[in-house]
Amino acid sequence: MIFCCSMEISGERFSNAPRALTGKGGLIYGLHKRKVINVKIDLKEFRKRDKYINELKHPTRDLIIWNYSNACQFDNAWDEFTKMSRGLITDLEGNIIARPFKKFFNLGQIDEKIPGDNPIIYEKLDGSLGIQYYDNERPYIATRGSFTSEQANWACQWLWNKDLWKKDFLTDKTYLYEIIYPENRIVVDYGSRAELVLLAVIDNETGEEMPYICEEEGQRLGISFVKHLKYENLDKVIEDTKSMVGEQEGYVFHWPDKNNFRLKIKSDEYVRLHRLITMFSNKSIWELLMNNQPFDELLEKVPDEFYLWVKKTKTELEDKFEDIKKEAERVFGLIKNLPTRKEQAVELLKNHEELSKFVFGLLDNKDISSIIWKTLRPKFAKPFREDIDVL
Repeated sequence: MIFCCSMEISGERFSNAPRALTGKGGLIYGLHKRKVINVKIDLKEFRKRDKYINELKHPTRDLIIWNYSNACQFDNAWDEFTKMSRGLITDLEGNIIARPFKKFFNLGQIDEKIPGDNPIIYEKLDGSLGIQYYDNERPYIATRGSFTSEQANWACQWLWNKDLWKKDFLTDKTYLYEIIYPENRIVVDYGSRAELVLLAVIDNETGEEMPYICEEEGQRLGISFVKHLKYENLDKVIEDTKSMVGEQEGYVFHWPDKNNFRLKIKSDEYVRLHRLITMFSNKSIWELLMNNQPFDELLEKVPDEFYLWVKKTKTELEDKFEDIKKEAERVFGLIKNLPTRKEQAVELLKNHEELSKFVFGLLDNKDISSIIWKTLRPKFAKPFREDIDVL
């Protein structure tokens, strides 16, 4: 790992001053030459994925924040555009104003080979992601899907109370934070701790993260920064994390030299507590289906680890519903032309008694959906760890 605090490039020492280092061929950070990539997004590509990418305009400024939807997670509709949409901020022309982390996944959630090199390992904090941008000379914070969320407003005020201005930060960089304060508790209890914790500094033009200056920037600005884990054996870290107890969520693994590939791992205890706090179950899913309500509100509360379980449970209930409905309609077709209701009832109760209440409903020209859903009311069940190990 390279730390720039003692390195000289082009005759300049990387000091505490918030400026970029210049050298031949463009800007240089440490030993990495700056290679400009996407500085402007393709608005058409983002907007044609409107089912999977939410577009939210700033209430007073010509800015847009792009955020992947619950449907994107549920349908596993990940591509280069949806992965970028994790709080990406652009102007109305698509020029990138603030570049957050790309979507990254839980260990084992995707079929992607883990790089062979040892990663940088960070403590995974249990708050909200804060994405810094500027309005004139003042820094502002957005959260993943909002310019004006409660957490965003709290974070803005926290920065302003520290008397930090745009001039205090490195130019053309996005500062990312964990927003932690008592009223924003997810699972981990941080007590009275109330602050922003610097997670990363990302170059807006190249998309490169700059882990070798994050600690120095935190010290210079007077902002806490995320802790690194010292370790020798990656497999042991993974094993120990799953059985971790106490007030910690888990870890983030980061390979800066592998296209900033990241993975996260959460302890079993954290996942268990998150499940208890969100209090979702198969009955929650059944109620939404019975009432023909959208899943967005439920999915907002569901940890990523349980999306597969939700999808499986939803599909199983929908399949059972369709099986009953089709069979009831088939039997209805057999008896509907019998001359009398009595003859219909005799035939139905003699040969198809298990479907009688559904078919009687059809004979009375009723919508039998609610009757079927009431029959399918499940016994209370929550997701178990074995349901999510396959993610």
